[in-house]
Amino acid sequence: MQSNEYFAPLLVISLFIIYSMHYLGLFKFLRMAFISREEKWKLNKFYGARFSYYNKLSDKDKERFIVRAHILMHKIRIEGRQGFKIDLNEKLFVLAAYIQLTFGFKKYFLPKFKRIFVYPDAYRNQSTGNMHYGEVNPRGVIVLSWKRLLKGNEIIDDGINLGLHEMAHALMHTIIHSNDHELGLDPFLRDIVRLSKHEMEKIKSEEHHLFRRYAGSNIYEFFAVAIENFFELPVELQKELPTLYTYLVRLLKQDPLK
Repeated sequence: MQSNEYFAPLLVISLFIIYSMHYLGLFKFLRMAFISREEKWKLNKFYGARFSYYNKLSDKDKERFIVRAHILMHKIRIEGRQGFKIDLNEKLFVLAAYIQLTFGFKKYFLPKFKRIFVYPDAYRNQSTGNMHYGEVNPRGVIVLSWKRLLKGNEIIDDGINLGLHEMAHALMHTIIHSNDHELGLDPFLRDIVRLSKHEMEKIKSEEHHLFRRYAGSNIYEFFAVAIENFFELPVELQKELPTLYTYLVRLLKQDPLK
């Protein structure tokens, strides 16, 4: 009897704590997601002046893009390196490729990658001693060259885009090494990996191929280069590698041709 007397109050307290935690988390999210009309106008003007992908979206999707940019600014820490200064415009620019790649997802945040380092140009990797323009550190850091990031956005039809390339590495790492991502992506990634082995052999044998030779290095670089071509050369990719194109549409839940 005594245990029953305490059970009901304890249950009520436990439920209250669980509800409060859920409510506070929701409240925090809503606070991050709130964006004023003036800020929406500024972000729309910023992205509209710089990104062809954004300009092809419907008005409803443009608003969704803007809200995601606003939320990610609070969730991802973007830092300059070698004296490179990061202000609001740089942050918004860096986040564009992240949002573009994951735009078809409901669960678009890649939780392990909460930090992005931006160098003014090429930098020396401390571990390898080699010069890099970008990389993804499995410990949760994405690294970008600002100069190459700008160039990738200025030339939109050469299949080379540093932002998309490195974000693709982060996405692939997330899918392979974590369950904390959009549901249902694993089988589509496996399809792409399986297909990539044949295509990499063609690239290495120097046969004519849509992808640059770097894509033949390994499955990770093949995937990243495939993502670049998917967004920048969708007509050519769909024509030359229709199966791969279909797998990418299914994985990313968006179709640049539509």
